[in-house]
Amino acid sequence: MAFGAALVLPGLVFAAILLWRYADAERHHYEEEALGTAQRIMAAVDRELVGIQSAAQALATSSSLLEGNFEAFQSQAEMTLRSWARQGTDNYAVVVRDTMGQQVANTRLPWGSSLPKGANLPIDQQVIATKQPVIQDLFTGATAGRPIISIRVPVLKDGTVTHVLSMAVEPRRIAEILLAQNLPASWVATVIDRADRVVARSRQHETFVGKAAPDEFLKASREADGIWEGRNLEGTEVLGAYAPSGVSGWTTFVGVPAEIVQAPLRRSLWTLFGLGTGLIGLSLLLARSFGRRIAVPVRGLADQAQRLGRGEPVVSPPSGLAEVDQVTGALASASTELHVREAALRASEARLWATQNNAAVGIAEVDRDGRFMSVNEARCKLTGHTREELIGQHFGHVTDPEILVHDLALFAQQVAGGLDAYTTDSEFRRKDGSSGWARVTSTAVRDAGGTFLYAVRVVEDITERRQADRRQKLLIDELNHRVKNTLATVQSLAWQTARPDVPPQVAQERFQERLLALSRTHNLLNETHWEGASLRAILETVLGPYMTSSSRVRIDGPEVDLAARAAVVLGMAFHELATNAVKYGALSSPSGHVQVDWTVQEQGDEAKLAINWCESRGPTLEGRPNPGFGSRLLRQAITQELAGQLDLRFERAGVCCAIAISLGSSARQNAA
Repeated sequence: MAFGAALVLPGLVFAAILLWRYADAERHHYEEEALGTAQRIMAAVDRELVGIQSAAQALATSSSLLEGNFEAFQSQAEMTLRSWARQGTDNYAVVVRDTMGQQVANTRLPWGSSLPKGANLPIDQQVIATKQPVIQDLFTGATAGRPIISIRVPVLKDGTVTHVLSMAVEPRRIAEILLAQNLPASWVATVIDRADRVVARSRQHETFVGKAAPDEFLKASREADGIWEGRNLEGTEVLGAYAPSGVSGWTTFVGVPAEIVQAPLRRSLWTLFGLGTGLIGLSLLLARSFGRRIAVPVRGLADQAQRLGRGEPVVSPPSGLAEVDQVTGALASASTELHVREAALRASEARLWATQNNAAVGIAEVDRDGRFMSVNEARCKLTGHTREELIGQHFGHVTDPEILVHDLALFAQQVAGGLDAYTTDSEFRRKDGSSGWARVTSTAVRDAGGTFLYAVRVVEDITERRQADRRQKLLIDELNHRVKNTLATVQSLAWQTARPDVPPQVAQERFQERLLALSRTHNLLNETHWEGASLRAILETVLGPYMTSSSRVRIDGPEVDLAARAAVVLGMAFHELATNAVKYGALSSPSGHVQVDWTVQEQGDEAKLAINWCESRGPTLEGRPNPGFGSRLLRQAITQELAGQLDLRFERAGVCCAIAISLGSSARQNAA
């Protein structure tokens, strides 16, 4: 169908181009006709103005006027105007002023009437100075009281200007000239004076005479080609032309409504649209008919190709189209050959995949850019990514950046031929955000010429081994530290118990009770076999030796069962805080007080545990003490082991410690 449409569309495009050129020619025709009309109208107006000027110059040579017999001159002027009766005497008037601007004759008024007071008009002074006629732009006459135009000529006697004679003309006389040109009914002609005001108009003359010309007219008059587009005084979109006058300096504008100019193009476009729609419809119907005869064999060919893709045997029944039968025969031959090759390939791949996927370590092949080409199941499980997510990734996409620098340097040497194999330990981050350690052995595979093809990277997960080593070292350090703190605690208990106001027997009993309570702190963890414990039980065990008075130690919070890792870590943290309180804080003085409270907040599927340890009324702290092993152990245990938050503040009133951990996260760490 697209092919059928493609055959028709070029013809339609060619027809559209012809129509566009036709429309452009029509537009050019209107432009030329409008320009010729504007020039013809301007010539007619110029002839009228030249005729009026000639009549005025003839009257200026009247002997009555030169002798100062103004009454006789006015009678002569009135007779001259009556001789123009065929043009309408109401359209004209003769006015004579002396050089001071005082009227001495005016045909608009009967002789003897009071004439308007004189005014020294600039236009009269121009005539007096140049001794040349001047065609005046539209102005409001003092006697007529409405817009008029005039042609002013000098009255010369012995070469001296004695008076200025003006022949006043009504603008409707110019409008009559426009109407006499027999313009088409929809066309409009407008005459604009040098002051950009409407002198006359072929339509609605009385409405627009004296109005300022629109910006479209003024902008067009500054162009040189004489063609313009815009809106006329009535707001109608027009295409037109203008012609300036060499006599008066006025400009004639002729506008043709845009609808008339565009009408032929619109009619042609609708004709083209109807014809094109019919041709395309017929083409598509024929194309559909022929396409059905081709589509059936092609669909059969597609079915055979799909059978080839699925590994099924390909048959080649005749279709009636030679080209399709040739392709079907080629597919059948290819199917037979592929079956033989695929059988051998599947056997080889099965052995290779069985070896790799049953391996206990991760195995991956990377190209010379370090991107995965293949990975086995153990390598996918190492970081929690699927095989599709890893293929194309760089082998260092989850490796610690600082460690990756060393691995990349060794790999670059291996690609360059400097190393055949190397082994390195690297820290990586799993997809779920947890981290681990791996031992990587990279071995290069090269062709017969020694060129690097790819590298086989064997990855062994050593996370548990490194964690066991780290926990062993931490426990040894903790054991040494606990022994020291236990001795310091015993010494502090002995000092606080053996006070002068306490009888020796009572002091001995209290000392023994506190030693037993301290021993129970260790027994609690041993009794649970590291299976976990209650938060309250841990606090009571750790702070039991100092809870002889309810005002010394207070604990408050809901019942919370901690997982093994959280129980061990928090037990260590409370032990450090209690030891610090005994040695330096609130429990080192008789008036000291320790307040421990906790809350549990549910945030979706996860529970958050917040613990606050605050000491008061102990020795006043001066400045922040230097952090020792206990502070470092406390921060490491909370932030790293439990992925929690720790805020330890040494305030003047005493130590305040805020601990926040995720109970859900703690449970998952314990299970791991």
